[in-house]
Amino acid sequence: MDLENVQQFSTAIISIIIHATEDENKILDAVSNTLSINAEKFNYLESTGHWKNKILLLTGNLESQEANVLAQKILSSLSSFERDQISTFYDSSIDEKGNLYLRLDKQKICQGRISLSESDSIRVKLKPAIRSSGSSIFK
Repeated sequence: MDLENVQQFSTAIISIIIHATEDENKILDAVSNTLSINAEKFNYLESTGHWKNKILLLTGNLESQEANVLAQKILSSLSSFERDQISTFYDSSIDEKGNLYLRLDKQKICQGRISLSESDSIRVKLKPAIRSSGSSIFK
């Protein structure tokens, strides 16, 4: 797989849920350091969980070049098995508009590593610059 030929993206939206038992600053620092996203890019929304516990929702928006840098960083950091998973299960990772959804392991990000995960994850939505009729983010 040639990471040089990855589809271009116009925006990236990063969504993080931080529970009351988690250290907001530690998670935000880890996301900033591991994914190279400036902490100032995030908007905060405080909510209340089912048990009246505090939940913090962070949403970061990246435009064009920053979105592409993030996509390259994520894809180049994933194992070859995980990159193959994205290609293999691509159709279940995109919506009708061609947006690609990735879920990154929040705990591994806190350890400075990037890996896919379905639980307790950081959600990344990548909007393609040009809709592709192909079934892969790799041209």
